[in-house]
Amino acid sequence: MKEFKTLGYDWECGHEDLLIRVLSYIDRKRLYIGLYKEEYGAWEPFGDLTVNLPREAVKENEAFIDHNYSESKLQFIRKYQLGKILPETALSGYCTFSKVSFDLDRLAEFDPDGVCAYRELHGEKCSLEDEEEDLDDYTLIKKMQI
Repeated sequence: MKEFKTLGYDWECGHEDLLIRVLSYIDRKRLYIGLYKEEYGAWEPFGDLTVNLPREAVKENEAFIDHNYSESKLQFIRKYQLGKILPETALSGYCTFSKVSFDLDRLAEFDPDGVCAYRELHGEKCSLEDEEEDLDDYTLIKKMQI
C-alpha cells in the first residue's frame, strides 16, 4: 500500500496530522488544495486550503486561501514552505482572501500524483518515478482509503 506523508497542522481547535491533495476546480481548471485527516482507518475531508474566486486573476500556481481559520492556514503554508504569501488580497462578500503563489515542486513532495495530474491538465509533461495507471481524481481519493 502506498504511504502518504502527513503534515502537522496547528489551529484554534488543537493539532491535526493532515494529508494534502492537489486537484483542480472544474471552473477554469484553477489550483485546488484540500486537507484530509485519517479517521477510523480512512482518509476523510478535513477542509479546503484554497477557494476558487473566478473573477480574480491568478497564475497556474496561485490560489486564494479559504478564509475559515485563515491565519492558521497561512502559518501552515509558511511552516512547510508550501508557497509565498503575496501582498494581493481579494474581497468576496464580507470576507477577505489572501493570495498565495504555491511551489508546485514542494507540493509534489506530499502529493506527486495530484501535482503531476494538475501539471498535465495545464499542458506540462510530467512523469512519476513509480508510474501508476492514469486515474481520475475520485479514484485517487478512493485509493487513499485504507
